[in-house]
Amino acid sequence: MITGSGAGTKYNRCRLNLPKEHWIDAAGVGEIEKLTIFTSQPLVVTAMGHGCRQMVQMDKYGFPKIGDKAKKPVPGWKTGDMINVVKGQNSGLKAVRMKTVTSKGNFDIREGDQILSVSRNHIQPVYRRDGYNYSF
Repeated sequence: MITGSGAGTKYNRCRLNLPKEHWIDAAGVGEIEKLTIFTSQPLVVTAMGHGCRQMVQMDKYGFPKIGDKAKKPVPGWKTGDMINVVKGQNSGLKAVRMKTVTSKGNFDIREGDQILSVSRNHIQPVYRRDGYNYSF
């Protein structure tokens, strides 16, 4: 592990003609002779969480407002999962993100500006939501 000051990082960035980006500054800390960058954009990972653990909503006095939270509509599926539609009317859609999971076992997906409904029997999982959001 190498540490350095902001002045040293800026000196390295100016000397090597690198753009001012946070992820490039992280690589330019300390004494370096040469820096080769193999990518033009980093993978940005954002922690999103899985929801909350609160079992019952409370009113302003701390008493239960409503009954217990409802069970998950369809076990194993969550909003944010990515799926392929392999059968049915909308077959051929690849890697679309689930918008809503309904209790009947149908899923609402967003394709461009449209919201389509597909059955759980017509889909195949590509990526299960793990509590993080990935982007470039």
